[in-house]
Amino acid sequence: MTGAPLWLLGVAMGAALGWAAGLVYGSRRRRAAAAPAVRHASGEIRAADGTTGLPSDAKLDHLARVLADRASEQVGLPCAVVLRDVDGGPMTIVAVSDGCDPRLIGYLVQPDSPAGRAITEGTPTVAPADEAAVEAGLRDRRRPLRGGVAVPLRFGSRVDGAVLALGEPTMAPNAAVAALETLARRFASGLGPAHAIAIAERRANTDELTGLANRRSLNRAMATGDAARSALVMLDLDFFKRINDTLGHGAGDLALKHVADLLKTALRAGDVAARVGGEEFAVWLPGADMALGLEVAERLRALIEAKPFRFAGAEHPMTISCGVSAAPVPIPSPDNLMATADAALYRAKREGRNRVMATAGKGG
Repeated sequence: MTGAPLWLLGVAMGAALGWAAGLVYGSRRRRAAAAPAVRHASGEIRAADGTTGLPSDAKLDHLARVLADRASEQVGLPCAVVLRDVDGGPMTIVAVSDGCDPRLIGYLVQPDSPAGRAITEGTPTVAPADEAAVEAGLRDRRRPLRGGVAVPLRFGSRVDGAVLALGEPTMAPNAAVAALETLARRFASGLGPAHAIAIAERRANTDELTGLANRRSLNRAMATGDAARSALVMLDLDFFKRINDTLGHGAGDLALKHVADLLKTALRAGDVAARVGGEEFAVWLPGADMALGLEVAERLRALIEAKPFRFAGAEHPMTISCGVSAAPVPIPSPDNLMATADAALYRAKREGRNRVMATAGKGG
């Protein structure tokens, strides 16, 4: 794992969880004093008056959700929390308040938008009622994310996020800014360590170039009970060396990203796409059999063949070869899925490329 040592991350997580528990429960103690608390099956603490605290295993997403809810209570508007991992990196909505559209989670915030400027410039911004809060230069009163107030989230000397109120505040803009800034300061000491831990975990389990899972993350997923009935597709870009040799390694990186983006859009929720080598990828399909594995592999092969990547103003066609294996039929042990799918992949290479091959036999 890159970044902070594991023991330091553990200390940071402990501090973040302790801080979160104190923040959430301390402010509600008087309200809940006359009402017994009930622990629900989910692990959530709910008082008889309906107030809800953090689950006992609170992490970044839980802390961000509490901040969004508190911000919404303060300013009377739907609120969101925006975070980024590195300077210049993408800014993403990671949590929204109760009553705000949950589909906004994962939405990319444009750097030149009012919300983006709160982060890149480190100063509060107020978007007028006809301006989109998270997109740049858009003025259209019909857009649902128009207007808003955004204040920076500072983690030490860095600004890595913002608290965003969506819509035109009923209070004076200066009062809304002041209320959000107070919350941002209070939450920063807990969100900062939790954010650092989330980044470290993500980097340890993600391929840096493509954003897909890495081999370690894939192996961890396949170690679950779901692997007992599952299919694995190993796929490799055909003649990838030719791309690097004729167009350069920058073009090769773009080709790998292009394939990764296609994989992300073509798979079911719960499937795992990973980059496991230079130009080799894997797609794990929990719950799938060999027939479904072959169907998915053929769909991916056809998709990549039909979608050339663009470089230097020109389209460059690509194809892939695929090997498919499945457990428990024909491979009794899921531990052998990767080796047998890999063997099928190299048969596909030997027999002409741009094709899908099933594993040849049983593995113990």
